[in-house]
Amino acid sequence: MKNPLFKRIELWLVLVFGLLGLLGAMALGTAALDTERGNSRFGALGRFAHMLADAPFILRDALRADTRMVGFRPERFTDRPTGWTITPGVAPPEGYVLESHYDGDRRRPVIELYSFAEGRVVHEWLPDAGELLADAEVNHPAASPENWTQRYFRAIAPILTEDGRLIIKDHYAPLIGLDACGARLWVQDEMLFHHSTETDGAGGFWIPGVMTKGAVPATAADFVEDAIVHVGANGEILWRRSLPDLLLDHGLDHLLFSGQDYDEDVLHLNDIQPVLTDGRFWQAGDLFLSLRNHSMVMLYRPATDAIVWMQEGPWLNQHDVDILDDHRIAVFDNRLYDKGRGPRIDGSNQIAILDFDTGSVSRPLSERLAELDVTTLFEGKLDLMDDGRVLIEEEMAGRILILDPDGTLVAEYLNKAEDGTPYRMGWSRFMSRAAGDRALAALKAAGCPPG
Repeated sequence: MKNPLFKRIELWLVLVFGLLGLLGAMALGTAALDTERGNSRFGALGRFAHMLADAPFILRDALRADTRMVGFRPERFTDRPTGWTITPGVAPPEGYVLESHYDGDRRRPVIELYSFAEGRVVHEWLPDAGELLADAEVNHPAASPENWTQRYFRAIAPILTEDGRLIIKDHYAPLIGLDACGARLWVQDEMLFHHSTETDGAGGFWIPGVMTKGAVPATAADFVEDAIVHVGANGEILWRRSLPDLLLDHGLDHLLFSGQDYDEDVLHLNDIQPVLTDGRFWQAGDLFLSLRNHSMVMLYRPATDAIVWMQEGPWLNQHDVDILDDHRIAVFDNRLYDKGRGPRIDGSNQIAILDFDTGSVSRPLSERLAELDVTTLFEGKLDLMDDGRVLIEEEMAGRILILDPDGTLVAEYLNKAEDGTPYRMGWSRFMSRAAGDRALAALKAAGCPPG
C-alpha cells in the first residue's frame, strides 16, 4: 500500500494553493498595516493580523533581558553610592526635590518628595497605571497603552500642588490627577499628553498634547499633531491650539511638509514654559515653546495668536526652556546630532543662555558639564533654584546634579538598584522650601501614610 504522504499531486493544484496562500498573506499584511496606522477599517481581522505580525517581536522581547528602563552607559557609576550624596564642606541645598524615577528593585515607577533640611524622603507615591488608566480611552498610533502598567509606566514631569494633589502622566498618555493620598481624582483622556507639565500660576497647567481629532486635514493617521494645551485644576481642557495649524496659519508650511521625506513627528514639542511676569521682551501670558526636531525655541502669545519670536540653534535637539530674568532664558542643550551613524552627543549636554539684549548665546558651565560627563541623549531637564543654584537631571543616566553658579558640585543623586544597575529618571523638579512645606502640611493634614 502506498503512503498517502507521498501521493503524487497535480502541479496546477500546487500553483493554485500557492497563489491563494500568497493572496491571503497579502490580505493579512494589508489588514495589519491598516491597524498599525490607526485606521481600523478591517475590524477584528485587522486586530488579529496585527497581533500575528507582532508575535515574532513579542517572542524576541520575551527572550531578551528587559533593559528598557536601564540607564544609559551604566558602567560610569559603579563606584558611587545610590541616593543623595552632599559634597562635604558645601552648604546643602534649600528646599525639596520631587523625584520621579523607575525603581529597579521594585520594578515600578516611584515618586518621592525629598527634603534637604531633613536629609530624607518625607513622602512617597506608588502609582499603579494599570488601575489608574483601566478605563481610559485613547485611539491614536502615538499612544502606547501596553506601557500603562505598573511595570512600564513612567511618571513624567509630575507636579505637586500646595494642597497636596499630584498630577502625573507618561509620554503620549492620558493625564491623571491624584488626591493627597494618591487616589484617583480624575483622568483626562480627550487627548494624549507628553513631556513637560508647568503651572500657569493660577491653579492650572500648560502641557504639550497630541490632537486625537486633528485640525490639519489630509494628514496620515500616524501624524503627531502636537498641541499647546491649557488644563484646569480639575483636569478640564480650558484651551488648546494645534501647533501645526498655528504654523500653517503663519505661513510656515516648510517646517511641516517639505515635499521630501515624510516625518510623522516633524516638530516634537517637548516643553511649554509659561511667562508669569512681564519682561522687556515678553509679556505675562506668553509661552516659550521648545520644538526639538527643528532645534527651535519659539515665543508664542496666545492672547493674539502671534509668534513673537523664534530661533533655530545654536542648541541641538534641546529640551527645557527656563526664564532667568527680564531679558535672558536658559535652554537645556542636548548637543545631539546624527550623521547617519546613529545619535551622538557633541561633547556633553550644555546649558545655553540667550541674552535678548545682545542676541548672544553663552555656555558658562560648558567645561564643568563636560568634566561631569553629563550626556543624556534624549530628554534632560534643568531647574533654577531659589539660591541661584541649578538642578540638572540627566534622565537617561538616572542622575540628578545640583551645581553652584561657579560649577561646584553641591549634590548628586543616583537612581541605582541593589545590584548597582542605574535606572531612568522621570523629569524631577525642584520645589522651594515654602512650597514644599505647604504641600507636606497638606499631605499630613489629609492623614495619608508617608509611603
